[in-house]
Amino acid sequence: MRTLRTALTSVLVLAVILVGGCGRISGLLDSVSLFHPVWAADGWVYYLREVTSTSGSGVAEVWRQRPDGSGEEAVLTRAPAVPACEAGLFSFLFADPDGDLGVALECGWDGTELLTYSPADKTFEPLASTRFLAGAALVNGDGRGYVQARRKCGPGGIQLLADGKASEFPSPVTVDGTTFNLSGSDTGCESMVLVRSPATMGERLFFITAPDTLGRLPLPVEVYPSDFTWHLTEWDVGSATARFLAELPGLADLAVSPDGRSVIAAVASDHVGGVWSVDVDTGKKTRIADGERAYHPSFSPDGKRFVYVEAFRRLRFAEAR
Repeated sequence: MRTLRTALTSVLVLAVILVGGCGRISGLLDSVSLFHPVWAADGWVYYLREVTSTSGSGVAEVWRQRPDGSGEEAVLTRAPAVPACEAGLFSFLFADPDGDLGVALECGWDGTELLTYSPADKTFEPLASTRFLAGAALVNGDGRGYVQARRKCGPGGIQLLADGKASEFPSPVTVDGTTFNLSGSDTGCESMVLVRSPATMGERLFFITAPDTLGRLPLPVEVYPSDFTWHLTEWDVGSATARFLAELPGLADLAVSPDGRSVIAAVASDHVGGVWSVDVDTGKKTRIADGERAYHPSFSPDGKRFVYVEAFRRLRFAEAR
């Protein structure tokens, strides 16, 4: 009997796969992915949730949950229609300094609309209309900050955001004797390095960069960004100076503590991933959460805890140390 039951189960699973699934059976094969959690001032953690079924790719929705797991609910099941992006899709979320939620809409193949969303009022306010973006970090409520934008010379570059538009950094940055462009246009690749993951605190910008990519962009197809050594870097806006804080064990997403004393790096790596905390003053780094695939960290408003995504499958909460 046990052998027959096992055989029938295998046949059923195979049939579902071949048919493509429908109704309740297809739900067994749906894949749920989570992205870009933001721990907002109202105490909820907002994130993007996408269900991909066997019939094709899914569309992301904005969800939220309580940090203690006591509640979970959908917030926005479809992207708002705005004049420049009537059929946009949710692309990523980011923290708004005023306590609301930052929302990015993907508009076609080469455009992004940045908005703020007030969960209390359920209203949107426009921030910026730019080329395609992969991330944003705002300095204050007037929409000034930094964005991660793609370029032909290589994946990732950081641009200034002001007055609703993104623009190139006006001058190169020099760190430990190495001079490179944070932004860069689509020419002059010899002066650029891979740069990504902007995070801010006051007049300080943090990002990760791979200095050994200088003069090697664009990368050959057989070379990956993960093949290089990445450094957590701080750039002081007032003095226009930069310094390397710590070497990281792989590609990372960043978040700055509310007091500005530490930066956490969620590292996606097969061997040394997880979440690392870096002391801004000393550069000392400590592994504070294990795991191989960590993404998109966000501090609680009081700085005592943080949330991140593990393997795009679940939210993880941990104490900040």
